[in-house]
Amino acid sequence: MSTRGAAGSTPVVDGSGVRFTVFHETRGPLVYEISGRALVILFDAASEAPDDLLDAYVRGQAEIHETACKTLGGQGLIMLTEADFRR
Repeated sequence: MSTRGAAGSTPVVDGSGVRFTVFHETRGPLVYEISGRALVILFDAASEAPDDLLDAYVRGQAEIHETACKTLGGQGLIMLTEADFRR
């Protein structure tokens, strides 16, 4: 399975996480959401305030997208939590 993808639409803070789209080489576009908790714990978001979450997402975007491409998911929204990241 290919783990290469390209960023899709502009990331959006949705509830307590950041939602984004990745266009996979073989699976097409998939929508993900990384939890606010993961952004605070792993990407040093100052808080779960929307601006802080978005800033942390932007800082960690390369690692977040790499992890998203390796995460299997079906139809609909695919949630990413701190457990999905190898650190």
